Amino acid sequence: MNSVRREVLTDIGQRLSARAGETPLSVYDVRTDAHSIVDSDNAELQRYVQHQTLMRSYQGRYILLPSTAPAGSIVARLHRHYDPRELLRLDVLRADLEDLLIAPLVESARKVSVDQDCGAYIANLFPSLKASKPSAFLAFLEQSQWRSHHYRNFLIQSSVDLLAEASASALGIVGEYGEPQSALFRILIDEFGYGTHNKKHSVLYRSTLRGFDLSEEYNSYWPLFDTPTLELHNVIHFMFQSPRNLFLQIGFLLYAEASYQRSTEEHFRYLKRFHPGVDGHYFGEHAHIDIHHSAMVADEVVAPLISKFGPDVGAEIVVGAELTRMAFERSGDHMLAVTAAFEAAAKTGKAQFGMRLNLAEPGRCCVPTDPDTAADVIQVGGIGVLTDSSAFKHFPSDSVGREV
Repeated sequence: MNSVRREVLTDIGQRLSARAGETPLSVYDVRTDAHSIVDSDNAELQRYVQHQTLMRSYQGRYILLPSTAPAGSIVARLHRHYDPRELLRLDVLRADLEDLLIAPLVESARKVSVDQDCGAYIANLFPSLKASKPSAFLAFLEQSQWRSHHYRNFLIQSSVDLLAEASASALGIVGEYGEPQSALFRILIDEFGYGTHNKKHSVLYRSTLRGFDLSEEYNSYWPLFDTPTLELHNVIHFMFQSPRNLFLQIGFLLYAEASYQRSTEEHFRYLKRFHPGVDGHYFGEHAHIDIHHSAMVADEVVAPLISKFGPDVGAEIVVGAELTRMAFERSGDHMLAVTAAFEAAAKTGKAQFGMRLNLAEPGRCCVPTDPDTAADVIQVGGIGVLTDSSAFKHFPSDSVGREV
């Protein structure tokens, strides 16, 4: 199965590269690292490329324009980027990739959700989140002299979703399903700034990126995304890009809106303390508005749907919430583990902070379990470079580096 999958991924990777063209604009750069697995049986490397390919399938649903007009016809570029036959070739793989990558995660969420009553789950959700421990990642950064590099990496990894924030959930609004749809639409238009561009959440996020001298262009950091980052992105899109997952989507919103109140407030306070010159309104706005969004999801979406369609709807909503919780926790645990591993390498003289990678021409990707890594220097996300490749073997197995 892996060898077949590798051949299919290699073929679609070549087509994606051809579709992107030479020196592609960031928003239309749909390349993957399929060329890295042509001669590799490494399972982690293959899983990374599988997630990249699934991400490209999901991104095909987004309307994307570059921030500045490119040379040549934008109409011709759109016709090429959204060629329906090329999109179809990619989307043919989507169900198989979802079965391979996402279905086991859904099954795990179902197991922990068995016999949980949705009303009781909601009643316990808010106090349990409020009583949860503060972010271990931010606590680590508070005592680190290199915190700005680690936070820059956090922003880069988060940009896969946040530079097009709420676009995934917008796909779950289309259709006709009664009053809950209108409540969800009110949440959606909040995310899009109620029609005021400068209040749109993705625009607020761009302002935070500027404070760390990072690119604001959608998809520009795709070579730096690691496997857990792509997994989180793909779990969210798995829920929202299929109408069959409507109640999983609502579970996502239930958990996400509730948990964002706490997490965004922590990030807002962190930025005010350690980076006071950076615009943190993105996080401050979420800490405020998500209080109302949580109540709307619980009272105006979940309750009427269960009342109308029965308890199996509530059970599915809990599965979506648990799937979201588990995906967030895996991503957060990985971020902390990579941060700690890089600092350990830096303290032994095997790493240097800062960006050396040319994002337009990224080097071969590699994983800690890859025995073929021969480069002397490896870029790790947006943190910095390992100057001794042997240090990479001490990183989490689902980390991704770039040979420089």
